[in-house]
Amino acid sequence: MFLQLSIALIGSYAMINFIRSIIGFLRLPRPGGEVRASISYIIPARNEEGKIGKCISSLLPWLRDSDELIVVDDCSEDSTEAEALSKLNEKCKLIRLIEKPEGWSGKSWACYQGYLHSSGDIIVFLDADTVVKSDPKAAISLTERFDALSQVPRISCGSLACGAIEVALTSLVRLLFPYWKMSPGRAWLMGAFSIWRRESYESVGTHEAVRSSLVEDADLARLAVAKGLRISFFMGRVVESSWIRSWREGYETIKRIGFAAMPSKLISILIFLALSYTAVTIYASPLLAYLGLIRVELAIFYLVSVFSYASLSLIEVKFRPESMILSPIALSLIALSLLAASFGKKVSWKGRDYSAHLGE
Repeated sequence: MFLQLSIALIGSYAMINFIRSIIGFLRLPRPGGEVRASISYIIPARNEEGKIGKCISSLLPWLRDSDELIVVDDCSEDSTEAEALSKLNEKCKLIRLIEKPEGWSGKSWACYQGYLHSSGDIIVFLDADTVVKSDPKAAISLTERFDALSQVPRISCGSLACGAIEVALTSLVRLLFPYWKMSPGRAWLMGAFSIWRRESYESVGTHEAVRSSLVEDADLARLAVAKGLRISFFMGRVVESSWIRSWREGYETIKRIGFAAMPSKLISILIFLALSYTAVTIYASPLLAYLGLIRVELAIFYLVSVFSYASLSLIEVKFRPESMILSPIALSLIALSLLAASFGKKVSWKGRDYSAHLGE
């Protein structure tokens, strides 16, 4: 009885959110328009060899005379600085950071230093693993209506692991932190490509206000919503990012995000059990139907509902079809990462260790 009821409830919940998500995506703004304001593009970079050059090269064609590009090298231990220098032109600046102050996360410090050296009316933060695919000014024009924006993530996956993890992760994000619902507790922006009106960014206290955060993009967004500012995601394919390449890297990345959120141990255990149960029943439902433990129609409804909802990740992720089949495994990996985060006291990010009280 419990088995059939739980599968029916999960399937119904997935189908409801499939419909809700389609409506939500359709309501998001689309890029379009012109920008007269000057723009400062800021790229914080730490150990981004092999990525930073592609990011810079993809952005340079779109810079106007009134725009500037600021690359902030956050004490990189590889050839990030040399690679960046080989791509920069007269519209660009390279800032070399020597040492991160205590109490700051590396990315917040780098973003803040970039801001201090900027002069644009609009500030755009880009991750070094992001590639600009079309004119960003079409998206930046939306600052006529909003104080801050991010593109709905568009992630390029070159491995099965990346695709599976991103399908599971984006599916969870749409459930828990939908792009179309910017409430104080759920608001967030994508750090890979976030756009701010300068006065709005300054009004929330800049990255100095979230100096210790490991999820500074989300924390800035929540500060903005709390102050009554207008923030939004938009639909588009202006930029494309790549960040997870292996199961191990996915585990560590999600652990870092979960560590920053610091859920209670009880909640983490419940999340672990719920996600693991869902993953197991997705794979087991055909066998359960064959054994007569659940009705065949219920098993079909369950799989159609779950994979219909998961298929919406095609909007956010470029992945190989086989990754969809592995996404329930990734769901269990996410559950394990969050559980480990809640019981951990330290997490590593870009070669630095952070404690629960920040500091290093």
